[in-house]
Amino acid sequence: IGYAVSALFLLAIRHKEPAPRPEGTDTSLRAEIGEGLGFVLRQPLLRVIVLTTGLGNFFSALLLSVQTVFLVRVLDLPPAAIGLMLSSSAVGGLAGALCAGRLARGLGQARIIWLSALVSGPFALLWPLAGHGAAAGLFAAGSAVVFFGAVVYNVAQVSFRQLLCPPRLLGRMNATMRFLVWGTMPLGALAGGAVAGAYGPRAAVWVCAIGFLAVPLPLLFSRLRTMRDLPAAAPDGPGEGPGTDPGPRAEAPASVN
Repeated sequence: IGYAVSALFLLAIRHKEPAPRPEGTDTSLRAEIGEGLGFVLRQPLLRVIVLTTGLGNFFSALLLSVQTVFLVRVLDLPPAAIGLMLSSSAVGGLAGALCAGRLARGLGQARIIWLSALVSGPFALLWPLAGHGAAAGLFAAGSAVVFFGAVVYNVAQVSFRQLLCPPRLLGRMNATMRFLVWGTMPLGALAGGAVAGAYGPRAAVWVCAIGFLAVPLPLLFSRLRTMRDLPAAAPDGPGEGPGTDPGPRAEAPASVN
């Protein structure tokens, strides 16, 4: 139903965008992939986003690979309770989507990127602390807060990288970013299975929780921590290069959507 509603909204868009025109003499697929990869790797703010998001996806996949085993075998929860536990992350994510724009406007679009990860990450420690009975609610509470922060972070960082990138490179930049940050997920799932197999599901959840504490560290040691709002949009004309790193802009931040 959600995909059908999304399709209707997309069909209702009346804006016409001109087809992109290739630039330069070498328009091969390899050259275009190389240009997108080069833009991401040469841009220091995008590099730190890659590292942070890749770490977050690694530990998220680690959790997803063991959480059902943890809920069933360690917490001994019935199916209905497991459904409620898993739904808590969706509730937190929905709340994050509703609040992301307001938080970005109030705290700053650049600042909310590292604040969302820094504030929500420690709540991951509630996962391995969950126990039988009412103590199982700790897992639900941790999931709600962590996924609230994850959605706020995701809205902010996607807006950030789209504003930073020249329009003609948006597709290649996003493809490069997704290849890099999603590429950590199978590694995280393998790590979760290996740790759970050797030391038990709770040990794997502990590794995941501690890992979430490390996720915001690349942001805290980057120039992004000193910025409030997003940098000015990258130009898309003569003189623009893949290493463009515009400074902070003075005007009010653009809305997040």
